[in-house]
Amino acid sequence: MTLTISKVRQNLFSLAEAAARGEKVEFAYQGTKFRLVAENKVSKLSRLKPMDILAPGVSLDSLQADMKAEKAKLAAEWEARQV
Repeated sequence: MTLTISKVRQNLFSLAEAAARGEKVEFAYQGTKFRLVAENKVSKLSRLKPMDILAPGVSLDSLQADMKAEKAKLAAEWEARQV
């Protein structure tokens, strides 16, 4: 989306912050298109937001406890087969 120069003047600071985050900021003035680009390229990974990936009702503590119990069970089965 290309903005007008009036919108750029009204929102200059928020548009500069958007450009610093790596978002595309373009505006037109007297028939010429301009693009705001941050001098230092922003990493795409820096914009990632963490997601909750556990199923509802599952806590990290219960998941870790279940994994520890499963590991112990597998180790016991392995030892039983080695004899």
